Amino acid sequence: FLVTFLNFIELSRAIDNQNKNIYNFIGLSFLKIPSIINETSPFVIIVSTAFIFRYLINNNELISMRNIGFSIFEIFQPIVYAIFIYGLINLFFLNPLSTVFEIKYNEILDNKNANMYSINITNNTLWIKNKIPDKGIQYINIEEFDIQKMYAENIKILIVNDLENIFIKSENGIIKNKIFYLNNVNYFNLFNDEYTFKEELDLKLNFSKNNILDSLINFKNIPYYNYLKHTNTLKKFNLYSPEVGLFYLSEILKPIFIIVLAFVVMGFSAKFKRNENFFKILFTAVLIGFVFFFLRELINKFTITFNLHYIFSYSIIFVFPFLIGLYKVIQIEND
Repeated sequence: FLVTFLNFIELSRAIDNQNKNIYNFIGLSFLKIPSIINETSPFVIIVSTAFIFRYLINNNELISMRNIGFSIFEIFQPIVYAIFIYGLINLFFLNPLSTVFEIKYNEILDNKNANMYSINITNNTLWIKNKIPDKGIQYINIEEFDIQKMYAENIKILIVNDLENIFIKSENGIIKNKIFYLNNVNYFNLFNDEYTFKEELDLKLNFSKNNILDSLINFKNIPYYNYLKHTNTLKKFNLYSPEVGLFYLSEILKPIFIIVLAFVVMGFSAKFKRNENFFKILFTAVLIGFVFFFLRELINKFTITFNLHYIFSYSIIFVFPFLIGLYKVIQIEND
């Protein structure tokens, strides 16, 4: 609820004056709820684990279970099952739902650009719908595209307007300053069946390299079941980076990672004494969450800056809290 409230405040800055009304605020806030739940799930698990061990300690249940022979690992087992099921629900349901809602959210906030162009990938080809005022709509299909050089091959374009319908086929072209420079062009007017060949043809566009990058590399709005396909597509268009692999691996393994976080919290919480200050327990749990959140962001930055392999980066994020939790749990067992 706190994060949703903060998002509500942020919306007041993002929505233009024309759309500032209570219905838009509520609608856009609703679209953000699945992604907020998905993003805050590690903190939910951290705080919940601290609460349950505080409850067990205050009611002498933890001591009773230890006295009849249960190890701390056996006590943690049902918590593991519950967290794992919760993580799977997040992955299988909230992850796809949040991506759909996020796309809709971005479309509403960016509706001005959506009226000018739309950029999508279908069957490993790039599709662009480009609207030019007074000149109609261009439907552009590109089979091979290097985003870094803005160089395209095997280009097909259909131009539709009130005066003429034109089909264009070009061997290659390059995009510069919102102009598509085409080479070896087959130009066919569908209205009068007129065919011509042009060595060069320039087409005006409404988008730039940054617009294409924003559309193609928005990897966080891809559902988990399309991760592999989207990774291959990004590699084809020379857009793939270790940051993408790290994010996808983190999302897939999140059900296990939040178990590790709960394992760490258990290592600290199980050592609290009966009737110990509640805020101390809560503060410790939240602090653990922020430390590992900071660690994850730090590793992300190092991955991007030094082009580290995403498996190596994730291993650090995963192993470091696991070793801390194991150390604290072994301390409890020895005590």
